[in-house]
Amino acid sequence: MSTTFEKKQIISSTELVRSFKKYENELPLHDIFIFKRNSPEAVLMDYARYEKIKQKLENLEELLEHIAVYKVIQQRKISPAKKISLEKLQEQYGL
Repeated sequence: MSTTFEKKQIISSTELVRSFKKYENELPLHDIFIFKRNSPEAVLMDYARYEKIKQKLENLEELLEHIAVYKVIQQRKISPAKKISLEKLQEQYGL
């Protein structure tokens, strides 16, 4: 996956240090991609945007976890493995 940057979004880490306030004021307009030695190093973004991205990521991770659990349950339903009751397990392991 590649990312496309607009020229105004790319700055060097040195330039960021020199002119932080200027770039901080641009954050509501677009993210700032910080490069070091011609390679992306970090992204500076508006905090509200960061929170939205973080929440979406957490929701997706939770969804993936639910899907994984669902798949295990479906596989166990069709598995020819011997079934054992909860009571038997508790008795067997002294719970």
